[in-house]
Amino acid sequence: MSRVSVIIPVLNEADVLAESLARVRAALHAGDELIVVDGGSTDDGVGIARQIADTVLTSEPGRSAQMNAGAKCATGVWLWFVHADTV
Repeated sequence: MSRVSVIIPVLNEADVLAESLARVRAALHAGDELIVVDGGSTDDGVGIARQIADTVLTSEPGRSAQMNAGAKCATGVWLWFVHADTV
């Protein structure tokens, strides 16, 4: 099976982040990776992400900048971009 890298750009998403990340984590297979890219949050989103994600990065704000930062460090064959509030 091909390795999947899920990349989630976040900015002040602490209210929904734990549940969203847990759902994504549950859907992944062994060897897949979960990457969160924070764009300068002022809430505890980074702390929450560090508990669940494989990699937590920071970048300049803006979804495209955050998604590009996540893509650069991803090791999967497939890149799956998900918004933090996706259920």
